[in-house]
Amino acid sequence: YEKNIQKISSRMIKAARSVDQTVRGQVTDNEGSPLPGATIIEKGTNNGVAADIDGSFTINVSGPESVLVFSYIGFETKEVPLNGQSTVNVVLNASSDALEELVFVGYSSRKKANLTGAVSQVEVENLEKTRVSNVSQALQGQVAGVQVTSSSGAPGDPIQVRIRGEGTIGNNNPLYVVDGIPTRDITFLNQGDIMNMTVLKDAAASAIYGSRASGGVILITTKGGSEGKISVGLDYFTGIQKASNLPQMLNAEQYINTLEKAWNNSDRDEPNPYTADRARADFADTDWLDELLTQGKTQSAQLNISGGNEKIRFLTSLSYFGQDGIMIYDNDRYKRTNFRTNIDTDLTDRLKMGFNLQLSFEKQDRIASTGESLVRYALLRAPVIPVYKDENDPTYSERDPFTDLPFYTPTDYDVALQRSLYEVVGNPIAQAYFTDNVQNSFTTFGNIYGEYAFLKDKSLKFRTNVGIDLNYFHNKAFGENYGDDDGGGNAIDQGLGRQNRPSSLNESRGEALTVTFNNTLNYEKTFAQRHDVSALVGTEYIENYASSVGGSRLRFPYTANEFRYLDYGNNELDVNNSGSASEWALFSVFGSATYVLDQKYMITGNLRADASSRFSENNRWGYFPSVSIGWELANENFLKDIDFISDLKLRA
Repeated sequence: YEKNIQKISSRMIKAARSVDQTVRGQVTDNEGSPLPGATIIEKGTNNGVAADIDGSFTINVSGPESVLVFSYIGFETKEVPLNGQSTVNVVLNASSDALEELVFVGYSSRKKANLTGAVSQVEVENLEKTRVSNVSQALQGQVAGVQVTSSSGAPGDPIQVRIRGEGTIGNNNPLYVVDGIPTRDITFLNQGDIMNMTVLKDAAASAIYGSRASGGVILITTKGGSEGKISVGLDYFTGIQKASNLPQMLNAEQYINTLEKAWNNSDRDEPNPYTADRARADFADTDWLDELLTQGKTQSAQLNISGGNEKIRFLTSLSYFGQDGIMIYDNDRYKRTNFRTNIDTDLTDRLKMGFNLQLSFEKQDRIASTGESLVRYALLRAPVIPVYKDENDPTYSERDPFTDLPFYTPTDYDVALQRSLYEVVGNPIAQAYFTDNVQNSFTTFGNIYGEYAFLKDKSLKFRTNVGIDLNYFHNKAFGENYGDDDGGGNAIDQGLGRQNRPSSLNESRGEALTVTFNNTLNYEKTFAQRHDVSALVGTEYIENYASSVGGSRLRFPYTANEFRYLDYGNNELDVNNSGSASEWALFSVFGSATYVLDQKYMITGNLRADASSRFSENNRWGYFPSVSIGWELANENFLKDIDFISDLKLRA
């Protein structure tokens, strides 16, 4: 009986030891700052969590004797035995040698300390603080030598990126490489999906990408899954935009005073018409900028689901970004919806495979934001002109209640120089109202890769990568006729307003497909603890096909939305249809080699040969070599004891 009691007690003790234990705590750095996203894993299991935004965490472990492993990018990994503790606060130390950090360069990664080219990494943590529609816009102020500008600031409008200025009379835009697949456009990317960005700024760093790298290269790696339990994350942001530092516009009295003074100073014999106009009863006092500009709004939301184990890791995300511009009405908007999924798997200890897939739908309501833009009209239009016509005005209509020509009358308009007295630019409020220019695009971007390590030490790796960049677009712009009749236009259009005369529709659809196939063989090895050797050879084949069709019509008898299609335009006059297609291919062979001695002296050589179908057979090949050297002065004995020098390198 006593033996049975002992057995039962022993079983109860063992069962108690196997009960899950909840452990809480916080992960910080040496200065006490929290490390959000730090990984906490129970050693020897797939059980893991990520620290919250304040560095705090909660994890259920298998028992009081478990060991927790804490890790964070740029910091040393730490193992902490629980020894029965339920609260564990951990301080992680910065990596003792930050230069051991790997940096993505051409088709591979290298130790930061061994780089001889001008390569800069972008702090992704800083990128996440911004909320912009275009990832390129988030680069502004992040990297020395990289200039980011926008010609208009309108939602969804292109962003111009220049790396070390203008370098060619051709295309100065950088080449983007997303997960190993080159592209010229990254508007489809969601900012929250980016894991790291690297900018190759000089010829020594970018020559491996050949002719298309004349404007520099920006390498982008998207986020992937990590080991641990399934994690669900939700991020939402909303914000407002408002124009600031605007010029102070003249009011009506100041405006008339200025024009009256200018006339008097012009030495004319005629009576001053502006003096006579002071008695007008139809003068307004309009601040056109204030009438045009309103408050914009931005919203973004992202849902992430990730997880995995030692063999397979996944991440899936769904995101939305929407921006309403600062112009009146709703004709300057941009919306983008993204779906992304990523899977990486270790089939064996040497063989890895994975794929990335991104689907993106973009819709932009475009408004005139450059050249003959609404802002230009608002700056030039006279404040004495009202926004809307008086309802008793014979030219007033509910469809078009806006003023156009200054103090317009349907007859005898040019009498007393009325046409030239005031600026005749269009009414920006009317233009904002009648604008109907919508551009849609759907992008499929992704790749599938395989990597195999041939040797036991995994120093020799072969990687193959196939990617697609498929884009469908649909652009549709309808110009509705409005404004005052100035007597111009074709005979058939007499009596119509001067704006968009006659009404018109331009519509186009098209597709562009780029397929990329590259293969690389990469070797990295350290001999005798002082000779670092790395070499890479590879090939790349890129093929592009694009086609489009379009049509335009004029003179639409009905302009309601239901009739804004090509078939409802005048099919007898001014019928225009178009269609075109193009294709090109690029085949490349490339190689790179780096030698580093004692972590002090280094040399790198790159060579790429491109064969383009755009050139004749006798001039098809171009060669792009580069050689660079580096001297890590900070590792020399005569500088090691100087505390204020953390890193000093000469490159050429």
